[in-house]
Amino acid sequence: MWWTRQIASNCQRLSAQLQWQLRCFSTPAEQTLGIIGVPFAKGQSKQGVELAPDLLRESKLRDVLKNSDERLVIRDYGNLQYAVDETLLQQQRQHYHHIRNYADFMACNLALIEQVQQMLKQNAQFLTIGGDHAIGFGSVAGHLQHTPNLSLVWIDAHADINLHSTSQSGNIHGMPVSFLLQQLRATWQHAALDKIAPNCLPKDQLVYIGLRDIDPYEAFILNKFGIRYYAMDSVDRVGVPKIIEMTLDALNPLNKIHVSFDIDALDSHVAPSTGTAVRGGLTLREGISIVEALRDTKRVQGMDLVEINPKLGSEHDVRTTVDSGLEILKSMFGYRRSGARDWNNLDTGILGREL
Repeated sequence: MWWTRQIASNCQRLSAQLQWQLRCFSTPAEQTLGIIGVPFAKGQSKQGVELAPDLLRESKLRDVLKNSDERLVIRDYGNLQYAVDETLLQQQRQHYHHIRNYADFMACNLALIEQVQQMLKQNAQFLTIGGDHAIGFGSVAGHLQHTPNLSLVWIDAHADINLHSTSQSGNIHGMPVSFLLQQLRATWQHAALDKIAPNCLPKDQLVYIGLRDIDPYEAFILNKFGIRYYAMDSVDRVGVPKIIEMTLDALNPLNKIHVSFDIDALDSHVAPSTGTAVRGGLTLREGISIVEALRDTKRVQGMDLVEINPKLGSEHDVRTTVDSGLEILKSMFGYRRSGARDWNNLDTGILGREL
């Protein structure tokens, strides 16, 4: 009957209008990305990693990301600034003098905790560019303060879960994860973590991928607390698709996700300019596959890219490493190897009526 056809037509029109309105109101929030550079190099002993944020910008980071998804609105907040106060220097002298640059580490991360919260008030996602991986504490801790229901995927050759009492090198870029877990807070009793970063990461919402250089005490901690980690022998044994499946199965499906990507997770053939390169790592294709799968959950809210060191290796090495980092980032923030899937704005009439 004519009125049933009219009702159906009206319903279709209202549905189309509603979908359009939802796209109009939801797209800006979904596509805003805040970027902060953190040129911190005091978590280890090799200078140069502090140059990476500006080098990535000079290598057209913004253009790479925009070309990955033209809808992406990028806000670059420049490079993080911080100041060391007397309280932190006193903590270092009295309690943490045997590890390198504790006061600088904590001052930088305190500033980053605040910066991340501010970026998430203004953007749907954020990207932290290091610097060494010591900044992973502040980036994740700030994320946790804004989003307590958070899962962390730490993609790295190293577990970075040493304690000040277990680290042989004293390099604090090998310790940031230990600041995040409730079970390890007692080992940092003088760091005032309950005050500066009260929200902890649940141990069952931490997953490592790509490990292949684990210190003995780190292995003990990982196994004692049952923390999931997929070292490179596991990757070789079951393959990246299975590793991705197990990782996603482990993460709470209601949680947002933070991805902390150390460039040394990639094999040194594709990422040679990094301070602690380890052979036998992920191929670039494997690294891209992992971040693509995480991206496709639509739950990734924050990401770190760290440990690119432009002072290590030849000019070709540096270019190779930077290009690998850019490939990882563009895949995380929109680029699809299968081709673009948004055809709404295309003039399909130029193809002819047959299509």
